[in-house]
Amino acid sequence: MAGFKAQVKRDLKAVFLNTDEHADKLKVEYNGKRYKIPVIIDKDTTKDRVKIMRDNADGVYIDTVTAFLSFYDLKIVPRKETRIAIDDTDYTVQGVSLDAGQITLVLEVLDE
Repeated sequence: MAGFKAQVKRDLKAVFLNTDEHADKLKVEYNGKRYKIPVIIDKDTTKDRVKIMRDNADGVYIDTVTAFLSFYDLKIVPRKETRIAIDDTDYTVQGVSLDAGQITLVLEVLDE
């Protein structure tokens, strides 16, 4: 693989998902398979906590986080409304995008 696409793949690992600077090597479980791959979890880009309207339990909220990972590590693009576990926390995939080998996931988790 030569050219622009090869450079993007190298940059994704060496720059953005670099575990020495940005990413953490985390356990990821998706679709019955387990991985130990670089992931960035970003809580700063998420919205304020929203109280679950479909659940009457007081003090239960949905937290939203954004996760960034490489398609080249996962080798599959998670689907919306599926479950993914990252470092033993279960999330529901609410949004997915794939751009130049980078998967961006908008994830929801129940929190108290």
